[in-house]
Amino acid sequence: MVIHDFTPTNDRLAAINLTETNRCGTCEAIDTTQHGLTQCGESKLIWNWTRARIAAITRTNPFYVPETWTLRPDFLIWPSQRHKAIMWMLAHLVDYHMQGQRRISLLGYIDFMRRSRWKADSRPTRCTAVGNYRSILDPPSSWTTYTPQARHTLGRPPWKS
Repeated sequence: MVIHDFTPTNDRLAAINLTETNRCGTCEAIDTTQHGLTQCGESKLIWNWTRARIAAITRTNPFYVPETWTLRPDFLIWPSQRHKAIMWMLAHLVDYHMQGQRRISLLGYIDFMRRSRWKADSRPTRCTAVGNYRSILDPPSSWTTYTPQARHTLGRPPWKS
């Protein structure tokens, strides 16, 4: 899953003299792959959402899930189904960012993960590979009214609906 020098970040492009600056066009920080996946704009919201789900799987505080896992997941979590579920989530986080055809948003990422989970769960080997750890992607009971048409109601307090 190491994707260094694979994504065309400004830091990489400046190193090979294809752009004048190594700064991000959005926030002016140094534009690295890590920055694009976890720190800039909507990516920060997406990373925090993913980090919270990984923390729930590992039963730990989200701040103990390091950003470096997105590029170099050098961890071992037992049991193996838990480890595979986390790797699945990290791989799909990178995949969502690599598909640059659309505008990145948290709701788009949640839909992407839900569709990816459905595809993975329709395979006969799903239970043996990751167990039920991907159920962490199921919406909480407060999302019972979630539909693609009602996306705008997510994130609003119930008294403002």
